[in-house]
Parts: sequence; structure tokens; C-alpha cells
Amino acid sequence: MTSQQTETAAAMIAGIPEHLNQYSDVVKQDTAFLEALTELKAHHLISSKVGAIASTAVTIEGQMYRLITVGLGNLNQLKAQDYLKIWGKLFQYLQQGAIANINLKVNTFLTKAVDSETIFNLMGLQSEQAIYQFDDYKSDKKAPFRLRMMLDCEQVSDYTPSIDAGQKLGRAINRARDLSNTPPNIMTPAYLAETVEQYFKDTSVKVLIKDEHEIEQEGFGLVQAVGKGSVNPPRIITLEYRGNPEQEEQVIALVGKGITYDSGGYSIKSKNGMPSMKFDMSGAANVIGMVEAIQALKLKINIVAVIASAENMIANNAMKPDDVFTALSGETVEVPNTDAEGRLVLADATFYANQYKPEMIMDFATLTGAAVVALGEDKAAVFQHRVQPEVLNQIFLTSQIYEEPVFELPITDTERQNIKASDVADLTNHVNAHGKALFAAAFITHFSGQTPHLHFDIAGPATINKATHKGPKGPTGFMIPTIVTWLKNQYGLNR
Repeated sequence: MTSQQTETAAAMIAGIPEHLNQYSDVVKQDTAFLEALTELKAHHLISSKVGAIASTAVTIEGQMYRLITVGLGNLNQLKAQDYLKIWGKLFQYLQQGAIANINLKVNTFLTKAVDSETIFNLMGLQSEQAIYQFDDYKSDKKAPFRLRMMLDCEQVSDYTPSIDAGQKLGRAINRARDLSNTPPNIMTPAYLAETVEQYFKDTSVKVLIKDEHEIEQEGFGLVQAVGKGSVNPPRIITLEYRGNPEQEEQVIALVGKGITYDSGGYSIKSKNGMPSMKFDMSGAANVIGMVEAIQALKLKINIVAVIASAENMIANNAMKPDDVFTALSGETVEVPNTDAEGRLVLADATFYANQYKPEMIMDFATLTGAAVVALGEDKAAVFQHRVQPEVLNQIFLTSQIYEEPVFELPITDTERQNIKASDVADLTNHVNAHGKALFAAAFITHFSGQTPHLHFDIAGPATINKATHKGPKGPTGFMIPTIVTWLKNQYGLNR
């Protein structure tokens, strides 16, 4: 998307509030434009309903224009998240109509209720996220939609940085979507590692990959156990971004579950439960997207991201119910349920990430159906271990801007004790009891020791089954904008 002032675009875009007198004085001074809108609104040819799109011809001072409008609702009551729908619906309409050249009447979209930086940051985000398409494996591919936008205002240079930052965030989300959408016969652990290495080849992100031999030699016993039944062996992928070398000790660790396909192993899934299991690496994909956005935005922070990637398959050498394995921590783990594999790989990855002595660990995983039962498909669960309440509150507030609802569930002493309820090993990966999402959270956070830890169970909202104003059905990149924006607000930018 480009921003220019002097060229004439093919279509004029305007936002329509519930009451035209809510426009700023700058818009009201354009009396011919305002009179034209008043007449169109009186004849119900344009709508003020939030996100409603209308297209019509309009004559202003003897010149005819193609006018495309998007409803804003009551300007005084707008919230930041409303602009996700406003921009999303607009860009999707333009994409469907292949309307690439537009002239945006900027002042018609502004309101005192939402700051301009946020409005145009969300514009940039939606110009990428809302029109995402994945047709890599189709013979009849659509041409990529390239929007050329001219901002009709004097403050173009003021808004451009916000738009640019939003676009970088949107591209990172789409990168994660691409990874999650890739078919599992192609998206193996090795392919994921190679792809990530290529992504960050000429960037400030350092990529370290451990193959199956190093995984075995270095004692990642739980990752090895999950992956040993597949012809496609596991990988540990570590991403290091040093945006604040002056404070090397200040590190945030991100951990992602990268199960590129989950059959359930010998605790096999049903025929209805197995399709879509290529998305079981969405936590890893989203962490990769976070790192991409962090480095693109040059955030002044040090990040270590650890991806534990494996295929959970069935073979004569696959892990079996009742097997016992030794974790990287040195503890033994009994495996009554081979379909509870995500917590196993996350345990080793979390313990490994903790060796970097981070200030905080955050892990992201499509982990349990129990979280979906508790909160629904559109909400994520977060579990905290030793994290200050104000940190969670800041994340919750940020998540509202991006329509990424997340709610806290507890880890109680019951779960802390239940993970030790094995007769033959130090720990168990499963018990037949209620609170299965809580049990999984207790198991994973056990391996972070005394380090503050946030565990995000994104099993529900990691994918959606129908299109929205944020994009098509499929993977969503859930929590990428929330976490990156929270980190940006916490640690700022390199100047």
C-alpha cells in the first residue's frame, strides 16, 4: 500500500458517521462534499452502520466520482476494535471488486474517541490481514491484490509510520498463516526448520537448529519420545533477536508447540478428530510470526524463541501408553496418554528456554479441548505462574484492541500434585480427572521453575471455520498482534 498526496485515484473513499454533524470542522468546510453526502444519506444510498459498505456515483461541483463509503456508527462511541471491522470490510470489498487505486478522505475517518495513531495502525494491519489468501497448491491461482492508496490530507507523513507498523504486523500474521496452512506431507519438522532459516537469513535474527541426533545426545528425551514414531524426525529451532545489546540480561522467552501433524499416536484420534491436525503447529507458527514482527519493528528488547517440532505418529518404535522417558530436566515422565504430546515437547522446550535466564517465559500452544469446552472456540485461556497481576491486565487491555479475547484460568495445588501422581516415575503427562487444561498448564509451568511464566492455550481461536473481517477461515495468527504490541509498549522502539 502506498501513500501519496498528488495523484488522482480511481475511487473516493469516505467514512460515514451516524450523524454528519459529527464530522470535524475540516470536513464541514468542504460544503459541496457534505451536501452530496447529506442527499445520499437522505435517500438511504449510503449507510452509517459500522462496517457497512456502499458504492455509488456522485457529482460534486460538476465532476463525477465513484464514491465508496464505509459506515462508522456513532463517532463519539467508537472503540479502537471497531476499526478492525471498518478497515477490514473496506479492504475486502476492494479486493473482491479488484479496486486497486483509491483516494481516501482521511478526515472523514477521524474521531476524538480513538487516537489517530491507532486508527492508522489498524488500517495498515487490516490492509494485509483482512485480504489474506492462500492458494499455493491450487492450479488456478489468484493474482495478488496490491492496493494503491492515496491519503487525501496534509498530514500524510504523520500517518505513514503508523500504517507501516501495522502492515509489518499484518505481514507477520500472514506468515504464520502460511506456515499453518501448509499441508503436513510438506510441513515436516525439517521443512519447518529450513523454512524458518530462510525467512531470517538476512535479518538480525539468529537461527539455531538441533536435528534428531543433537536432540538425543543433549537429552531432549520428551521431544525425542514424541517424534520417534515418525519417518520425519523432530527438530528444536531457536531464534535469537538481540534488540537491546546494552542490557543482555533482559530477555523474554517465547515457546511454541510445533507438532506438524498429530495422529494422537497409539492413543489415536477418531476419524473426525484427525483432519485439521496440521494446525497443531499453530502455536509455533505464531511465535515465528511474533519474532518476524519484533525484528521488523526493531523493538528494543532481547528475545529467545524456542520451537519444539515433531510429528506424533504410529510405528513399531513409537511411544506407547505406559512408557517412561527422561526429560531434559532429568526428571522421568510416565506417558499414559500419547495424545497428550504437546505438553511433553513444551516441557523440554520450556526447560531449555529457561537456561537463557529470561525475565519471563510465554508459551503458545493448541493444547487442550478442555480449554475450548471451558471458554468456547473464540477465546484463549491463559495460565500464570509467578506473574504480576498488572502484566496480565496490560495484556488483557491490549488484546481487546485486536479482538483477541483471552481469559485467565487457575493452576491450583490440586493440579500441581496431580502431575506427580505416577507410581513409577517422577511425573505423569495425564490423569483421568477433571481440569485437563489446568493439569496441562501445571505440567508445562513445572519446567520453568521460579521464572514467571504465561501459558496460552489457543486451541479454540488458533483457527476459525468461517471468514470474518479479519480474514478467511483457517489459521488466525492469534495473539501475534497482542503480544507484539504489549512488548512494544513495554520496551519501546530503537530510535
